[in-house]
Amino acid sequence: MSLTSRGEPQATFILPVYNAGAFLDSTLRATREHLAARPETWELIIVDDASTDTSRSIIEAFLGAHTGEAIRSLRFTDNRGKGFATRAGLGLARGVYSVFTDCDLAYPLSNIDRVMQELRAGADAVIACRVLEKSTYLISPSFFSYLYTRHLMGRLFNAICRALTVPGILDTQAGLKGFRTSVIRPILGAMVLDGFSFDVELLRALQDRRGRIVEIPVSYRYDTEPSTVNFIIDSLAMARDLLRIRARSMLGRYRVTGRPAGASGGLVVHADDFGLAPGINLAIEEGLESGSVTSASILVGGPHAAPALAWASGHPRHDFGVHLNLTQGTPLLAPALVPSLVDRRGRFLRLPRFLLRYALGRIRPQEVLSEWGEQIGAIRAAGVVISHLDSHQHVHLLPGLFRTVAVPLATTHRVPLRVMDGPVCRRGMWPDVKGLLLILATRSAAPGHAARPPSAHGFGTSLMGRPSLRRARRLLARASPGRTYELVVHPGIPDADLARSGDGYRKGRELERRLLDSDEFRALVRNAGFEMVSLGPPLPPRRRAAAGGNGAHP
Repeated sequence: MSLTSRGEPQATFILPVYNAGAFLDSTLRATREHLAARPETWELIIVDDASTDTSRSIIEAFLGAHTGEAIRSLRFTDNRGKGFATRAGLGLARGVYSVFTDCDLAYPLSNIDRVMQELRAGADAVIACRVLEKSTYLISPSFFSYLYTRHLMGRLFNAICRALTVPGILDTQAGLKGFRTSVIRPILGAMVLDGFSFDVELLRALQDRRGRIVEIPVSYRYDTEPSTVNFIIDSLAMARDLLRIRARSMLGRYRVTGRPAGASGGLVVHADDFGLAPGINLAIEEGLESGSVTSASILVGGPHAAPALAWASGHPRHDFGVHLNLTQGTPLLAPALVPSLVDRRGRFLRLPRFLLRYALGRIRPQEVLSEWGEQIGAIRAAGVVISHLDSHQHVHLLPGLFRTVAVPLATTHRVPLRVMDGPVCRRGMWPDVKGLLLILATRSAAPGHAARPPSAHGFGTSLMGRPSLRRARRLLARASPGRTYELVVHPGIPDADLARSGDGYRKGRELERRLLDSDEFRALVRNAGFEMVSLGPPLPPRRRAAAGGNGAHP
């Protein structure tokens, strides 16, 4: 059977789905039967773009009926567009060749024969072309008005495409395309359009990289008049997209992705504040188990640190660091032993007061060294293996503390330190001031990182407050190839204990949790050329599969 889950498939079939409940069951059955009858081995990837009809239940029933076969599915939390859905499937493809088509099977599956023939003959991309002489249409007379409106407007749009964007391509929007996977994968992270202009951007990227594109005649069926596109409005949006694609092409964005095959970087998705509140503890524990989070650091000094330590001790397969603390809760040492670090009640100072006292030279480094040493010792005493050191609110990056306290501790305990010199982007209309200040602090405290190798290049402040897939994509696009980065995140479920803690970051924690747990975030990471890794030992096989990477140590 050619859909067996044993071994690597020779080809991947991708089916993007959105509100296709009326015909999805027959589409899935027909696709499976066709692929199973083919001579080469296939896998089927179904991408549900947040359908709101019965599509989800149909897909789940189909998967349940065919367990053990090479059939996988993704489901997005929000409607992202056909382009994003198709790229997500291409990023997961394991086959040498990848093929995608529209879910209504307007291009009969028999067309796959021609696609595979040209791919095997050396084409990098094979696209259906409805205007070639040998192409055939099957259409009901009742749809003739459609033929003379949308189809003719489509030809006009394609003429504009050829003039502005993709010269020589007769039919950019046909919903059947095949690729050599090794050619298409490196450009997925360079693409930014998620809607119907996705096809044009993909073809322009292939042309910029001198890919060999072959157009083939196809049979095409108009069973129903499509309604997914308001063609006049979308044509105006596409015209805008064409100009954007042309501009990106002229800037060389598609020619150089910086991530050739085999040179992917590592992305540590690291959750801070494990131990701050029950809702945060639960979110981090669930994230570590599912693979949406690959590392966490433990914050001691509050009432909820003990459950976090107990859980970490009982789950040694996960990766944990120490979230060195000077600004939350109480010290582990008696307040009388660290008077420069506490207020009159014996509690740590809030960050503004701490920074003021630090600027006035009233924070004693020896007391910081003693307190942080005690925190590291408490976590080790609980049986937790420590992979690295970082700090609550990044206070270890203050130059005086980094060189005189953090580096000696890291050297003594033989673990790396976090630095925050990764990419930043705007937060709405404004620059990410916090991120820029942390980069400045890193460069000031640890020039060249000569004192102690960093655990990874940290970033993530640009996501705080209003995390979004778009902002995450912009950040990853700014990352350098081949490096290991640490995306510092703060997932959590806001609760009364978090409010009582005095921590001001609440609503954004739930938004971060949802983003990290989504299939589209993992697709974004893969297509940007990263594998989700940990700072400690390689991920176990189950978490490795969930994260979408190979679990290699950075």
